[in-house]
Amino acid sequence: MKGRSAVDIAAQVEIAKESTRVWTATQRVWEYKTLVKLLPDHVSRMAMVKYLIQNGYLILNKPFDEDMDCAREAPGTSDSHTSTTSAVATSPVACTASSSPQEEEETSSETPSSDERTRDSSRRSHSTPTVREAMQAGGMYGKCPPESKLLVGFKDHLIGALQVQNCQQEVDNVSRFLCYMQPEGEPNLEFLNKTTDTMGYMKALIQSGLSAATILNYWKNIIRFLEYVKGSIDINVDRVKIEKYIDYLKTMRKPVARTHSGDVCSTRYDRIVDGMPTVHECNLVLQTGNARFLDIYNRMAISKTVVSPTDKTWYRYYCEALMMLRHFQRPGAVEGMTVKEWVNRKLTDGRYLIGIKKHKTGATHVATIALTLEEEAWYQGYYEFIRPEFVRGECDSFFLSARGTKITSGSSDLNRLHESCGLKHVSRTSGQVRRAAETLVATSFTEKQKQNVAAYMCHSDLMADKHYRMPVPSTIVATAILLDTLPGDCQPPTKKQRVDAGFSENRIYYDRWRKCQYADRQEHLLSYYTYQKPSCGKMERLISKEGWTSNCPNAQDILDMWKPAVKYVIESDKHILKSCSRQKWKGLVIKSFDGQKGEGVVATTNFTKGDIVCDYHGKVITKADGETMMEELGNQACYFFFFKAGGENLCIDAQTWPCQCHPGLETFGRKINHSSKNPNIMPLSVVLRLDDEDVHTILFKATRDIKVDTELKFNYGVNRKSFRGEALDLDWLDE
Repeated sequence: MKGRSAVDIAAQVEIAKESTRVWTATQRVWEYKTLVKLLPDHVSRMAMVKYLIQNGYLILNKPFDEDMDCAREAPGTSDSHTSTTSAVATSPVACTASSSPQEEEETSSETPSSDERTRDSSRRSHSTPTVREAMQAGGMYGKCPPESKLLVGFKDHLIGALQVQNCQQEVDNVSRFLCYMQPEGEPNLEFLNKTTDTMGYMKALIQSGLSAATILNYWKNIIRFLEYVKGSIDINVDRVKIEKYIDYLKTMRKPVARTHSGDVCSTRYDRIVDGMPTVHECNLVLQTGNARFLDIYNRMAISKTVVSPTDKTWYRYYCEALMMLRHFQRPGAVEGMTVKEWVNRKLTDGRYLIGIKKHKTGATHVATIALTLEEEAWYQGYYEFIRPEFVRGECDSFFLSARGTKITSGSSDLNRLHESCGLKHVSRTSGQVRRAAETLVATSFTEKQKQNVAAYMCHSDLMADKHYRMPVPSTIVATAILLDTLPGDCQPPTKKQRVDAGFSENRIYYDRWRKCQYADRQEHLLSYYTYQKPSCGKMERLISKEGWTSNCPNAQDILDMWKPAVKYVIESDKHILKSCSRQKWKGLVIKSFDGQKGEGVVATTNFTKGDIVCDYHGKVITKADGETMMEELGNQACYFFFFKAGGENLCIDAQTWPCQCHPGLETFGRKINHSSKNPNIMPLSVVLRLDDEDVHTILFKATRDIKVDTELKFNYGVNRKSFRGEALDLDWLDE
């Protein structure tokens, strides 16, 4: 370039700069996922990552720095680890266990020291998102397709043979292991020959920040999976090889088990030195938030004023905390409590008893709580004034999230309550308050009292030592344009568009267009609720989902326009057809009454006059056949509904239970009690198209507004005199 002009030199310099930029952008950048595929071994991959970074390369989506620091030289290259007489000698876990005291101290500082069984994550050195991201970066969070033959068979084995109902987490752990060992294709048993990769998987779990308890749980799940494979007659495999691989896994987990034992001892030591929180200290959040809680209850239940959604959610948090901190229940009991269990509570000795069947624990006992009269009023306030605002779909859980679904974590809600009360630094868990209670019980109560406490807390009778172990842009644009063409969603034409189309410049047509759009939007919103009037909150949520920014109808105006659907609309309503076909009606539960009334049906949500509540389900027969069956049954005949339709005298046989179309399902219509003076529903005869067949059906229609916890009643057309004096003692017949 010596003899070239300055212009040529400048041009060549620019070319060189551009070439350097291109090379830097394309040749000095590595994607970590590519390295995972090229170097499956974790130790080798970490060494390569360090080498590339030291030489100026950029690694996209690489693990965190603390995980990079955990990468050490692969075992077996050192003279101190050349022995081949034991598989553990070359295991990365064994190397960790047999390292120098200084290395052990460094390792223990990186390993979480919390006992995971206590569900207390405040002592972890890594937060859950960090662990998850580290696992994702290390290629350990992927899962095999759930329809894989091995996984389907293993899940069926857990549910059927071992009676493990909540087994999805175990299946997912095995799926992640298989995906790590075989990233592509249908999972098979080739990993039995990959002992080195198995060592790498154990090392990767440790370096991701998982606690020793969780790693042991992974290993236990994998061993149980191999036991299933070994005993399966449908899988052709060398069972001797599986036995050797299982022994290999058990040997590998011994150092982790020692680490876990050390963690447990460390946790117990901290409890001795620092002291355990008392029951009073655990209940501090209830004392701090009591004033706000009572204020919300008074405004909601007594003053009947509007309560904000934030206060409603906070009220729910407090109710959940009462169960966990004051009644010592596990989060699983809070999450598993249903509406049916609430409405069937029993008043016994001045307390309301509630039994909870599903509490997500291994205990076979029914979780029970005994609420005071004051606490029962608080929970009834939530049930009557807050829960109906969040009811969506067919969720039967007592506590509902803001999305109308079952709450996913009572522990998380308890943490949020502590944070809102300014007690995040002293946040207590259900496990801590249960241990505090157990300590007092062990020192102060008799053996019989201890057993009673164990039953109330849903422990086994041996409650001393064991604790509970514990979730293309162009296509998007095209779709949005398509949705803009739907009725009610279009944008009004601009002034220029109106003039170009030949209309005048004034707003007469523009206003008419907006008026038609407004009417279409009103009709569109009303079409969602044909047989049941929604609440104002539901309508507001529906309007917000539409995303309208202007010319938006008012929720209260829509509710004022709502009218009960006429008969021909009811017969074609998809919600009614679906509810009749599946026999799942929203907002109802069967309740047991004391005395001679037996069972009845009560509302768990508000119904408006004209709403379709449910149907009277049973086989449609002729009137003559129904009368014959009644004569044969005598005094046992109870569930027959006679009516006229289309000039025919018909009868619905609900006496034959369960019905052939819904075996094992209790229907609501046959459980509705009689009232001649105060009925709140009435029968309506319609013809519905069910299963490609026209079926005469009796629907029950609300004759007035029905509030939560109100019993449904309709007039049977009988009274005490109808039985010629034989039923004069049945006062409820003439209610």
